[in-house]
Amino acid sequence: MVAPGQQQKSIVTEAQVSSALDAVIDPHMKVGMNDMGMITDIEIDDQSNIAIGMVFPCIGCPAWTLIQDNIKAEVGAISGAKSVSVSVDWSHTWEREDMSEKAKQHAQTHGYRI
Repeated sequence: MVAPGQQQKSIVTEAQVSSALDAVIDPHMKVGMNDMGMITDIEIDDQSNIAIGMVFPCIGCPAWTLIQDNIKAEVGAISGAKSVSVSVDWSHTWEREDMSEKAKQHAQTHGYRI
């Protein structure tokens, strides 16, 4: 119980959110959001409302809605999560260097030219 005048601390951690984002797979590359380097920001307030900033490898990505819905479902399933919002981070441009070595190897193995 929280005393009057005190804010409840968030019970959701960034590590939990990051783990949930690993389960969200880019439908084209078949690699998780973190390995793709698409996540630019994770913010969790004291009420466990979660805001995620992300970029896309291509402008006008046709999978935007699918990815956003999958992020909201996976992150929203974290025990204690109140709400999840996803927005495009227009201050960052996705680059191949944002990908993990795992994602780069996967791309090379499967013939993607990145």
